[in-house]
Amino acid sequence: MIAAAQDYAQAREAFDAASEGLERAHRQNCSTAGQDLEELDAAADAIGRTQAQVADLIATLVTDGSLETLSRLLAAEPALPGTPNGSGNGA
Repeated sequence: MIAAAQDYAQAREAFDAASEGLERAHRQNCSTAGQDLEELDAAADAIGRTQAQVADLIATLVTDGSLETLSRLLAAEPALPGTPNGSGNGA
């Protein structure tokens, strides 16, 4: 699950960078706009793939009851010090 979330975050960063590159090329009437558009398209495809992986993992966790178990476990754990509902500065 963590790896899938990290993959999604990396894909999102690549998409944002490609989007900014395309916008910059458009503003500057740059000849690399076609390449930038291809990079944006590839980055969007990567986001779609990683979103599907995360969705599949979540569906599996829901189906086998693991997500509910994790939710109950987290709800039963005391908050970390310094966070809301924990002991420390954030309490």
